[in-house]
Amino acid sequence: MKSWWLGASLVLAAALAACSGNLGGGSSTLPGTGASPISQVAQPTATPTPLQANSIATYGDPRVVGPQPLPTIQGYGGTITFPTPNPSSTPKGGQEPVAIGLTAGIAAPTDAPVFDPSAEARKHNFLLGLKGADKSAPIPLFFISLVSTSDLTLHELPKIAIDVPRDIVLKYRSGAFGLALFDPSKKSKHYDLAVAEIDSTSPAPLASALPQPSPSPSASSSASPSPGPTLRPGQPATLSPTVAPKASPTLPPQRIAFKATATELQLVANRPVVFALYAIPAPKPSPSQSPKPSAKGHASPEPSPAASGSPSITTSPVPAGSSSPSSITSPESSPSPASSGRP
Repeated sequence: MKSWWLGASLVLAAALAACSGNLGGGSSTLPGTGASPISQVAQPTATPTPLQANSIATYGDPRVVGPQPLPTIQGYGGTITFPTPNPSSTPKGGQEPVAIGLTAGIAAPTDAPVFDPSAEARKHNFLLGLKGADKSAPIPLFFISLVSTSDLTLHELPKIAIDVPRDIVLKYRSGAFGLALFDPSKKSKHYDLAVAEIDSTSPAPLASALPQPSPSPSASSSASPSPGPTLRPGQPATLSPTVAPKASPTLPPQRIAFKATATELQLVANRPVVFALYAIPAPKPSPSQSPKPSAKGHASPEPSPAASGSPSITTSPVPAGSSSPSSITSPESSPSPASSGRP
C-alpha cells in the first residue's frame, strides 16, 4: 500500500516538473519577456538618393551628329555637342570613333580638386585670408566629367547646354551663371572660371518665370445683390458645388546654354576633364544708414502747423481809427447781415 502511494507521488511530481519546464534543465519564460514578433520582421532600409548618373557619348562618328544627351539626375539634364574632328589633326585613315564616358551630378567628383575659387584667391593674397567668408564667391551647382577611352585633342570646347531646375534658377536669378573647367593637363590644379559665354539664344532667367497668382474676385460696384433662383413653396434650396482651386503644374527646368569657345582641349585616356556650372550670388543690399543726431543744444525744427490740410486763420493789422479788429479767414466766408450797410 505504501509503495502504491509512493509511485503515485513520483508520477505526480514528474508531471508537475514537466509542466513547469524545469525537467531536464529547461527554463520557463514569463509572459511579456519573450522576443516581440514585430522585431523579428526585417525592417525596410532607406534607399540612398543618387547624386550622380553615367552615360556614354561618341566622338568622331559621322553617324552621330549634333547634341548628345547628358545624364539626368536630381532635376538636371541637358546636352553636349562635341566639335567635328579637325582635318589637320585627323589621321590619314580618318578619325576612329572614340567612346567618352559622361558622369553628371550635383556631387563634386573625387578625382578632381575642390571647387573653391575664394580659397585660391586667399592663397595669393594674404589680406583676403584675414577677412571672413566671401558671400559673393561662386557656388558650384552641377558637375560634368568627361573620361575618354583614348587620347584626343579637341580644337574647341564642346558646346554644353544644361537644364537647371526652376527653383534653383529663381534662387540665383539676380546673380550670374558661369561655366568652369578643370583641365588635368595644366600645371594649375584648380578650376578656371568663365571658360565659355552664355548663348544669347538661350532664354535668360527672368522674374516673369514665377507663377502668377490667380486674380482675386473684386467687389461689384452695384450695391444690389444679384437675383437668385426663385423657389416654389416646399422646394428645398440647392447649393452649387464649390470648385476647389487647382494646383499649379510644376514649372519646367530652365535651359542655360554656353557657346563653344575656341580653346584647345586635350583629353588624356582615363583622366577626367570636369566642367562645373556655378552661380554667383547677388550681393545683399547694405542696411540704410540711420539719420545722424542733430548738434547738441539745437532742437530739430518742428513741422509748421500750416502744413496740415485744415484752413488757417490769420489776423490782419487794424488801421488807425477802427474800433475793433476784423478777422480774415481763408477761404473767405460770405458776409453776414450784421456787417452789411443796410439798416
